[in-house]
Amino acid sequence: MPDALRTSAPVSLAILASRVLGLVRETVFAALFGAGAIADAYQVAFRVPNLLRDLFAEGALSTAFVPTFTAALHNDGRERAHALADLVMSLLLVVTGLLTAAAIVFAEPIVVAMTRSFAGDADKLALAVELTRTMLPILVLVSLAAVWAGMLNAQRRFVLPALASAWFNLVSIAAGVVVFALGSRGHQAILWWSIGTTIAGAVQAFAQLGALWRDGYRPRLRLRGALGDVGVRRILGLIAPAVVGIAAVNLNVFINTGFAAALGDGPVAQLSYAFRLFFLPLGVFGVAIATVTTTGVSEQAARGDRDALALRTRDGVWAAAMLTSASAVGLFVLAEPIVRLVFRWGATSADDALAIAWVLRAYVLGLVPYALVKVIAPAYYGVDRPRIPMTASLLGVAANLVFNALTYRELGAPGIALGTSVGALVNLSVLRLSFGRVIARPPAQGTWSRLGALMLGNAVLAGLAWAMVYGAARLPAGGLAQRVIDLGVTAAAGGLGLLVYAAVLARLGFPGATRLQGLLARMWGRLRRRRG
Repeated sequence: MPDALRTSAPVSLAILASRVLGLVRETVFAALFGAGAIADAYQVAFRVPNLLRDLFAEGALSTAFVPTFTAALHNDGRERAHALADLVMSLLLVVTGLLTAAAIVFAEPIVVAMTRSFAGDADKLALAVELTRTMLPILVLVSLAAVWAGMLNAQRRFVLPALASAWFNLVSIAAGVVVFALGSRGHQAILWWSIGTTIAGAVQAFAQLGALWRDGYRPRLRLRGALGDVGVRRILGLIAPAVVGIAAVNLNVFINTGFAAALGDGPVAQLSYAFRLFFLPLGVFGVAIATVTTTGVSEQAARGDRDALALRTRDGVWAAAMLTSASAVGLFVLAEPIVRLVFRWGATSADDALAIAWVLRAYVLGLVPYALVKVIAPAYYGVDRPRIPMTASLLGVAANLVFNALTYRELGAPGIALGTSVGALVNLSVLRLSFGRVIARPPAQGTWSRLGALMLGNAVLAGLAWAMVYGAARLPAGGLAQRVIDLGVTAAAGGLGLLVYAAVLARLGFPGATRLQGLLARMWGRLRRRRG
């Protein structure tokens, strides 16, 4: 597991930079548009290309493409691998282009299908449809980025793809600054923001091509013989189950949007803001470790070594569990000060912030399961068994749907987020129970001692963070003083809490904890020297 942590560390930092910029983007959006009808219309509109992107571009394609491209690179050489990438890119442009055109034509029924309650509000529906059509070209643009990112990841160049979304967020933030500077409000402002979002997708798509170009790759349109190519046929065989198997998060978001919209104005935006905070550690740790693990298991699968594949997956699981469990505890205890810091600006009220905090708490209950799904699922694609993660994902989505249908009116937006966590746990359970039978059974030695160490470490972390929140709540505050207190509590609980957490795990012999402790100690030392 130390190898998984070492390899994923720069990827985590790159994703952290992207996610922090994403939070800034959401903060700017919240300040401009709040959590009302306009924000709801935008969130629904953005989810249409976002869902299609993850289904047919970044999510499913990456899962199917990386193992196949890796096998071609290792077994047939660079020229053959580049030719395969061109074939896939060309087919993808045709498919996503047709999907985009169809979605633009049928944007209104798509929006109504997502949120039936919008059908009763003509202005809200019209705005959501207009914004959907404006942002749909993102699907084509990000399809290019997905192929190029997969090529870089397969060659163990993880940082550049991880930074790609930083460009998306930077351009989106710039669009928000322009909207504010021009004094635009309402319909005009949200339309300009949506145009900026589409431009951001274009920048993200081409930000990665430079590195491949320097390596000698020249993208070419190649459609002749594409469907008969053995690599393309393997990808097509993997991608259909991957559409379901890798996109559980977005399928659940699609379902959640429908239930949230039925609750009136606000819940859709509350879920979106809370999900952004939830996704920060999922991206920084879960996605980073999953990205590195996917390349590793693809290499082991190309060699036919399933025992090594199982060991690599196990190491990724423990590394992800160590980092995301601490993140979940921190976000749960510190939900209110974090939400106030990030979103309590401009049009976002104190009641909005409190509602977002409770939604966040419900989301983070599923943080560890979601991260582990991202680490484990690629192993099944590496050995050409994509139907198992597909089945796991379907069962998870079904669990979320049933839970929400039974509880959303009583529990509101937090209940909808809780349904997402239940679905993630069901998804993980299916993947875990099938792993030993389908792939290989990793050694069970040390499992219970590691679980015990994680439970004790997180209990200590929770107690420390809660004590700081409890103490800060007794201080007189308001306005700027409240923000200073929130920042101090979050920084102290996050920094000191992680140091104590890592020390407890290292003392108990948890693999990788000593490396984490050393990294945190070095960061703390640098901060102290700068302050001195």
